[in-house]
Amino acid sequence: MNTKFLEARELVTKAREALRRGDKESARGLGEKAALLMPEMEDAWLVLAASDPNPEDALAYAEKALEINPESSRAHRAVEWAQGRLNQARASSEPLRGVETESVSVNPPGQVESPKSNPPVKAKSNKRVWIFAGAFAVLACVVVAVAAWTAFTNPAFASILNPQPVVAVPTNEVHWAQVEIAKPAKVPADVDAFEPQAADTATPVPTEEPTALPTDVPTLEPTAVPTEAPTLAPEETETPGTISMEFVEDVPANDPLPLPPASAPKPSVAQSGSDTRWIDVDLTNQRVYAYEGETVVNSFIVSTGTWLTPTVTGEYKIYVKYRSAKMSGPGYYLPNVPYIMYFYKGYGLHGTYWHNNFGTPMSHGCVNLTIDDAAWLYNWASVGTLVNVHY
Repeated sequence: MNTKFLEARELVTKAREALRRGDKESARGLGEKAALLMPEMEDAWLVLAASDPNPEDALAYAEKALEINPESSRAHRAVEWAQGRLNQARASSEPLRGVETESVSVNPPGQVESPKSNPPVKAKSNKRVWIFAGAFAVLACVVVAVAAWTAFTNPAFASILNPQPVVAVPTNEVHWAQVEIAKPAKVPADVDAFEPQAADTATPVPTEEPTALPTDVPTLEPTAVPTEAPTLAPEETETPGTISMEFVEDVPANDPLPLPPASAPKPSVAQSGSDTRWIDVDLTNQRVYAYEGETVVNSFIVSTGTWLTPTVTGEYKIYVKYRSAKMSGPGYYLPNVPYIMYFYKGYGLHGTYWHNNFGTPMSHGCVNLTIDDAAWLYNWASVGTLVNVHY
């Protein structure tokens, strides 16, 4: 595991919390530390863009994030937001030109100035303006009269004022032609249910469930994190994408929980007598159980791998978590898959929006949960939590 990456992600998480509190100074300091640890982490630069008070610096940070991940919609929106902020700052700093201001006296409260005390406003100037305007009108009439008389009496001037029509000689070369261009149809904005977190490109990140046991972990393409006010587009707020967090209650429902079979194999951590959290995946009954020591605190019906792409068995540990990310493979592309927790190469537990046939093997090897169940498990478990998979 890349310790620098984990440390940088922790700093980014704290910076987002500082942004939600309005503490931009702390957020900026945390973002700088994250960028020093992992210069190629997009989220670190987006945090700096959101927290820097200087519009020019904020734009530079947003452009750096876009340079790291040119396909990131969050980075594109952050650049647009920062550019608009810079343009607004420049416009407000430019003085008004061609506008003369006059000093206005303000009477003390309660005192009304008498109309008789107001002197005439530029009476002499107005009189002079009318005199000059009349003189100019007379002069213009004289010039027009002389020009008209000359035009009718002088053949040379008449030919100038009344030119003969000129016939244009057509050429074979056509430089342009008027055509009707159809206006593009308005495409509605793509509203994603989940905004993915960005991940360090140096860390191997698996994509959707592999059809066979993968050897290399594909690269995760991060997208935007949901926002409270502009889902790292920036909306019309002070930051280009303050990150929102969803908290799921760590208390299961009061309904009786289905218990696993007594014969189900349990790892050694369950027999230690401690309250260590671990996850049990029962492939036979298509269920997942959340344990604290030997106590079941929650359980979910799931869909695991089919017989063609079975889920691996054994004891593993969650090595990375993503709030949302894309998954792709031969014949499928799944954007914004929510609440992903990978425990072995490309195998993981995650939320599922493309089917509702839970209880039946449906996946390429991953453990499919409903989105609500995946959210609960995502917030309950952590990196390092044991995952026990068995029949």
